[in-house]
Amino acid sequence: MESYLSYLLPSFLVTLSTMTLFWFWGKTRNNYAVIDVGWGLVILFILWTYYLVKNQFTIEWGSLILVLLISIWGLRLSIFLFLTRILPGHSEDKRYNSFRKDYGEKVHQKFFTNVFLFQGLLALLLTAPFLVVFLTDNKDNTAISIIGIILFFIGELGETVADQQLSSFIKDPKNKGEVCKIGLWKFSRHPNYFFEWIIWLGLSIYAINFHWLGILPAVFMYILLVHVTGVPFAEKFSLLSKGDKFREYQKTTSAFFLWFPRRK
Repeated sequence: MESYLSYLLPSFLVTLSTMTLFWFWGKTRNNYAVIDVGWGLVILFILWTYYLVKNQFTIEWGSLILVLLISIWGLRLSIFLFLTRILPGHSEDKRYNSFRKDYGEKVHQKFFTNVFLFQGLLALLLTAPFLVVFLTDNKDNTAISIIGIILFFIGELGETVADQQLSSFIKDPKNKGEVCKIGLWKFSRHPNYFFEWIIWLGLSIYAINFHWLGILPAVFMYILLVHVTGVPFAEKFSLLSKGDKFREYQKTTSAFFLWFPRRK
């Protein structure tokens, strides 16, 4: 088996370089929400680094399909977040405003270490299990590969729809201060996170075709979304901005998985 170091060292350098550039961009724009754009791109860059280390510029379809799927995910997510959070006219996300207050005089240094480098580390941990795709042989179980790819595109479609529904709701002035309960948001308080997990479940199932360790990114992403950076942060700021309206929403609507609303 090839040395993990030959993959990890280049991916570490790519991650460090990418996060440093995005931090500098955020500092010059006075908007550190650029990290949200960088998240999808740095994962895309890590996977392409793995592929190029293994195959250079030759085609190896088993691993190339995984890299192309990651590229579709990363580009769609980054473009959407750039259009909705970074373009002129968009102020810095509430989460990062909160961090500014906590970080005080060392705000730029702490954003670099606590936000940009930390998310770079998460990206490396999340993608590390996918190394099995590059280091082991494909088991040629076509059914598993197809199931993984189908789940990936279901997740992409669902997340795109959820993002567009929320974006349309927010743009309507009549909805200011209201809780979005339309479309998919009627069945989950965070359908975008749910379908994000479906995307990673599909990628992990595809990777299982090479080694059972391929399932780990789906497990890691579920923990990240439900217990660390996803739902907890979103719920915290929704409660601050919506108050009792959001508390009522919490009583009737599933937090993550899509399910029918409960009666009050």
